[in-house]
Formats: sequence, structure tokens, C-alpha cells
Amino acid sequence: MSIKLRRPRSESTSDKLAQFVATLSARELPKAIKEAAKEHLLDGFATMLAGAAEDASQRIDGYLRNFLSRPEATVIGSPMKVNAQYAALANGIRGHVLDYDDAQLATLRSRPYGQLTHPTTPVLAAALAVAEKINATGLELLAAYIVGVEVACRLADAIHPDHYLKGFHPTGTIGAFGATAACAHLLKLDSIRTRWALGIAGSLASGLRAHRGTMAKSLNAGHAAENGVVAGTLANTGFSASTDVFDDPMGYFAAACHGMVERKLIKFGPPYFLVNPGIAIKIYPCAGVLHPALDAIIDLAKEHDLRSTDVKRIRVSLGPDAALPLVYASPRTALEGKFSLSFSAAVALVYRRAGLDQYKDATLLNQNITAVMKRVELVQNPRLRSVGNLGCQAEIEIQLNNRRIYRIRATVAKGHPKKPLTREEIQEKFHECAGEQIPKKRAKKFVEDLLSIEKVDALAPWLKLLRPARR
Repeated sequence: MSIKLRRPRSESTSDKLAQFVATLSARELPKAIKEAAKEHLLDGFATMLAGAAEDASQRIDGYLRNFLSRPEATVIGSPMKVNAQYAALANGIRGHVLDYDDAQLATLRSRPYGQLTHPTTPVLAAALAVAEKINATGLELLAAYIVGVEVACRLADAIHPDHYLKGFHPTGTIGAFGATAACAHLLKLDSIRTRWALGIAGSLASGLRAHRGTMAKSLNAGHAAENGVVAGTLANTGFSASTDVFDDPMGYFAAACHGMVERKLIKFGPPYFLVNPGIAIKIYPCAGVLHPALDAIIDLAKEHDLRSTDVKRIRVSLGPDAALPLVYASPRTALEGKFSLSFSAAVALVYRRAGLDQYKDATLLNQNITAVMKRVELVQNPRLRSVGNLGCQAEIEIQLNNRRIYRIRATVAKGHPKKPLTREEIQEKFHECAGEQIPKKRAKKFVEDLLSIEKVDALAPWLKLLRPARR
């Protein structure tokens, strides 16, 4: 009697991911990875602090007060402590509501710029909540963050661009898997429970790009963080799910992108995505596709001392993919202004900067701004490619009333890994975002501790530094 040998099953995406989550050692991580992670953590806390005062954050805080909740985890920029799941939701919304959080690049030039995730917000919001709940150390939080960002970035890098181009918001969809991986690492889930957690996340993962310019866009990030906590927590109790959620014929890849995935990109670990190709840190709180053009307009305005009254027309040419998110020609709110070329270009020309103080509803009442907005023209040029691993090509032409014309071409914005911010500049962004709500002495202490987070034994006392000053 002959015995038919079973052909060994090839390693699935869930297998690879679970192996990575379970085996990563915090103490064995290269110093360069840990130092890069600290800078992105600092940027993540910065955007959460800045977003804490936004209407969306205040409304979600009010919503959460309706529920009985254990004081497990801190809501950043607030005196509140709530259930870990709720804290992840609130902090995820805070981190993304201003569109000021970091942005993933792609490893392939074929990917449209901006199609991937804002990786830090959902991962940090989820990991922070669980880490505080279980009394994890700073080093454990750092490692979980690195795990989650690596997972989110690698999955988003591999999935077909149609996932994004046809309406899914990867920060919400793929971000949920990064958040889940971070929580699974903190909870020390075994291989089977990690795969269950990913399976649960696959059923929860959601988020649509239709919400740009509204509060619900930040809900995509907050919900992704919350989903990570829920998925990890349920799996830890033994709640089962598919152990092959990505590659199953009726699994996530089949549903989210018709199974079109660059499988060679599904790899985890060295070289870590944080340093190769890297993740861009934003210096403007608006859609990333605008950043090269804003750099160029600000540079021209400063170099030639351009006054708004002297400008007849600003013409900005972008590729069709880059122009796609810019849906507000006449924004009514600052949230809409983040996806408005006319508003953002006017801000850059008039103020010669485009920071938190400029993206305010009050700016829309500035007569100089509204006058310049009418002179801004968007041209979609198929020749201009928005390359995922490089930047967003833009051509800017500013014509003056005296017929003089200034032209400039831009691709890589400041904050891109090819034009990185210094650690000092990231710290400046943090202090700008902290503003007056956090006393300067406490903000400085928080930064010092974060940059040596391996020495932080307990998170709760450290996070108290981010509670707003009482008025």
C-alpha cells in the first residue's frame, strides 16, 4: 500500500505576521530603529496633543462620558482616564483630525504618492492604551510600536493601489492590523491567538476616503486603534477567528483588492520600514499631496517678497492621482481647507507659512485669503507622476500684475526621508502642538523621558505630564 504524502502548505501571510509578532525582541532591536521610532513617537504624541482641542475630539470625549468605564488608560491632553478600548478611539481621533500625522512611503515607484497609511496614529493609540492598562514598561511600548508600524506599512505597501483609489482609507483598514499586531505583542499572545486577533481585525477593519474634510476621517484612525485593542483582547480570552484571514479565498485580500497583492513585499523585520524607505513627518497640517507645492510657494514668496495684492494668478499643476483628494475649491471650514488647493496656496502666499495657526476657521474670513483663493488654478497634468517612494510632482507658476512670471518645480517636501527633519525640529513641532495647554517645564520633561523611553518603568505617571494645565 502506497502512502500519498501531503504537500507542505506554503507559509501564509498570517503565519509570517504571527511569527514576527511573537519573536521580536525589544532588547535586540538595532539602535537606529529605536531612535527612529522615538522620533515618530514624539511626532505622534505631538499630533494627539494638537488634536485634543479640536471639535471632533471634544465631541468624542462627550460621547465617551455616557459609558461606565474603568480608568485604565489616559486620553491625551485631557484629565480623563477610560477603558483602554475607548482611550484608543479618542487618541486615534486626536492624532489624525488635523491631518498632521506622519505618512508612509512606498517601496515601489508604481504606487501613487499618498496612497498608503498614516502609520503612527492607530498603532500608537492602541499600543499606548493596552500598555498603560497592563502596566507595561517604556521599552515594551517602544517594541510594540515598532511591531505595529512594521506590520501596517508592509501590508499597505503590498496591497494593490485600487484599494485606495477606489475609496478605502488605508489608515482605517490596514491601520487596524498594525494596531492589532502591536496589542498582540504587548499581550504576549501565542501564534494561534495572534492569528485569531488578526482574523478578528479583518472583520472590523474599515474606513472610507469619502470622509476627507470631515470629522469622520479621523474616526477611521480612531476606529482602527480601537479595533486593535478589541481584536487583541478578544483573542487573548480564546475568542476564535480565521487563522488565515488574509489569504483565504474569502479573506481580506480577496475582499479588499480582488486578491491583487505584491506578495514579495509581505516580509517583516530587517530592514525595518521605519528607516528603509522611511516615513515622512509632516510640517503642514493638511493633505500630503499639497506639501511640495506649499514648500515652493512659500520659498517663492520669501525669495521675491511677493505680496498678495501683486499676484494675478497662481497656477499649480499636479498629476491626476495627486489632485484626487483636493475636492474643496471653496472650503467652508478649516477641515475642508486641508483638502483645498485654493485655500492652502493662498495661506502659503499670504502668511509665508502653513501651520496650525493658519488652518483655522477664522482664516477663511481673512479678505486677503479669500481674494487670493479666487486666483488659484489647479491643472491636472498626466505627465506629472506622484511617485510613492519619492514624492508628489508639482509645477507652480505665479504671475504678477506687472506680467512677471515665476516658475518652480517641486517633488520632495521637507519632512520626506530625503529631506528629513532634525530631531530638534521634531521637538519644536511637539512644543508647538503642546502650546499653552501643557506647561513648558512638563512638556520638556516629557520629551526628555521619551528620548530615553527604555528607562521609563511605568507609563501612567509619565503620561500625567500631558494633562492640561488647570485654568
